[in-house]
Amino acid sequence: MDYPAKIILFGEYGILLNSNALAIPYLRFSGRFRFPDSLKRHYSQHESESNSAMTKLNHYFKDHSEDFEFLDIQQFESDLALGMYFDSSIPSGSGLGSSGALSAAIYDRYAVNGALKDLPTIKSNLAAIESCFHGVSSGIDPFISWIRKPVLFRNMKDPDTTVDLSPFFNTYTLFLINSHSPGNTGALVNYFMEKYQESGFRELIDLEYIPVINQTINALLASDFTTFEILLTSYSKLQLAHFRPMIPEKMIEHFNYGIESGYFYLKICGSGGGGYILGISRDRSKAENYFNLNQLDYTVVEQRI
Repeated sequence: MDYPAKIILFGEYGILLNSNALAIPYLRFSGRFRFPDSLKRHYSQHESESNSAMTKLNHYFKDHSEDFEFLDIQQFESDLALGMYFDSSIPSGSGLGSSGALSAAIYDRYAVNGALKDLPTIKSNLAAIESCFHGVSSGIDPFISWIRKPVLFRNMKDPDTTVDLSPFFNTYTLFLINSHSPGNTGALVNYFMEKYQESGFRELIDLEYIPVINQTINALLASDFTTFEILLTSYSKLQLAHFRPMIPEKMIEHFNYGIESGYFYLKICGSGGGGYILGISRDRSKAENYFNLNQLDYTVVEQRI
């Protein structure tokens, strides 16, 4: 089974502090478990590296077995001994959830019967697995990859899988712009959480950023696109002003141009710092003309609704 990438439309970082979040699966990239061809004498570098990385992960599971009672760790170890690897097209450090897809695959294959209960429990278990990769995890990435449909998260615990995003995708075009530089989720999440301990930044997040996240999502779901666009402008401005470590330097001028022109709006994708930047535009032709003129490497996100 394939486990797709994810795109967080709104709620990055805020979800760690109980904001809402809205995310979709991105089927262009995905990963799945495979076993090496038994007739081959040598494994490829990718197969060996993936198997080695998961073997280290399994050691962690065993050392903290009380936290992973919902997994059949012994079966995971047995499959790894047979050379199992994760064959993924999701670029690492891209903001598209490469570790989330692997976490979803592990959970789907190795969760014991009692672990597949209600959605909040599943999300919590998935977050526990992904936290092994880069510290604090909201569980959004693996949950989206596991459930393979758009999800609205009303705070950290309550996933709603019944959201209708067709009015949004019928009105706006979503772009992924490749910054061609890798991000570092663990370091950036740690930076954000440490920065949040400062009273001034905490006040900004609690009183400005999180309300904008929640209001933007509410306007989108209500198809109130006049309000949505005003909020989207504020969203992009807040990130440009206060999330600079999460925005590749070469993308700053494009953030500014989008805000000033209104042709498109940019925001970080996932944890940011590199990888992809998310673009949202109501005028696809004007956005694409600008991207092409500035030789930006972009892809239109075609969403299956």
